[in-house]
Amino acid sequence: MQVGFRCAQLNKTDATRSAIVLDFRFHSNPACAKFTRKIHQSDQVNSMRRSRFTFCVPNLNKVDYLPACIESILAQDYQDWRCVFVDGYSTDGSWEYIQQFASDPRFLLLRGLRQGMYADWNECLRHVETEYFYFLTSDDTCLPELASTAIAALDAHPSVDACHFQFNLIDETGAIMISHQALVDKAFSLYSEGNQIAHLRSGMSEFMMHFVYRALYQTITSLVFRRRVIEGLGEFSSSYDAIGDYDWTMRLGLYTDILFIPKLLATWRVYTGQATEDAMMPHITSNLLAIAQKNLELLKRSGKDRTLKHPPDDREILSDLRNEHACSLYRAIVASKTLTQALKHLSSLLKHYPLYPIKKLLNRLSHNQLYSYPGRTSFAHQLIATYGLDWITPTEIPQLNSQLIRCGAIPRSLAPAELTLAEWP
Repeated sequence: MQVGFRCAQLNKTDATRSAIVLDFRFHSNPACAKFTRKIHQSDQVNSMRRSRFTFCVPNLNKVDYLPACIESILAQDYQDWRCVFVDGYSTDGSWEYIQQFASDPRFLLLRGLRQGMYADWNECLRHVETEYFYFLTSDDTCLPELASTAIAALDAHPSVDACHFQFNLIDETGAIMISHQALVDKAFSLYSEGNQIAHLRSGMSEFMMHFVYRALYQTITSLVFRRRVIEGLGEFSSSYDAIGDYDWTMRLGLYTDILFIPKLLATWRVYTGQATEDAMMPHITSNLLAIAQKNLELLKRSGKDRTLKHPPDDREILSDLRNEHACSLYRAIVASKTLTQALKHLSSLLKHYPLYPIKKLLNRLSHNQLYSYPGRTSFAHQLIATYGLDWITPTEIPQLNSQLIRCGAIPRSLAPAELTLAEWP
């Protein structure tokens, strides 16, 4: 199955405005050139004032996928959007490609800061002036109903600052590799039942589930945010290589609950050579653990840990992340091609987990019976029970779905009449 989009047609006003800009662009008179810039800047300001939704599109050398990304924005059924495009000095023609939209007042085209991926993401944040915003990485796409659906859903829940929705994994050609439900069933089975209907997720529960599932939302393109989260979360950190968004979305749960919309609204492209790395590389697991430790301390400093049934136990909460880090070091030792590499990873393993090699040996001798580790779903249930996490009150679900049906966020067929406690995962 292919994912494709139809380019939106310019209306008469837009076409006239574009003609004016193009006419003056090639005029040799400096005064006319200055006048052209004023017209364009004025149009951008007017567009910003009426817009409620911003697409943030950071880009670096993705010209092969960029047209599909931009076409998916143009195809939105809600047309009063802005697009902040930040290019990290691409060398593949991306910057030249995007210039065709320079005269469209909805687009703000910027060059990056040459300080890494997340510096350009932060540059996008600095130019968000609408009520809602969405990160659409330039190799991904969104469906035409994305903006209108997210706006309607979050308008109906003014105290909630983010919504999460379904997405499909696609390949280089746009063919679907894995559906959202199949992905959830395989990697996030705790959510399999609940994701059939619209619901509110407790922010604290979502925060804690990041210790279990790591990248809980898989991709930032499966989230739309209210602008005020920027004040609470601040910028993305560039200290964690390619997983700075794990830190950002983890902290999101300390500031807001999350609204889930059971509707396909985006795609996430997976292919060879993208920024996402092997999650079991030692430097990745080390960064994941560092982020988790930092945010656990943030939880305590904020005082929000007092809402938990028991004080947070670092050893319990971080146990799975620590085991994963130790396992990644062990695998790196086995996979090392040189003695120097092996000794480097062995030194790190013995420094942080001196008993791990002994446990590994004893576990093998006992056929993995001596030191067993709970699966992630079991670990999730363990944290929910220990800390009294409120995921969602089942009796609120029918009312919530009715609200979303009335505002058009989800079709009536997706909302069952009720969901009992026994049916909740």
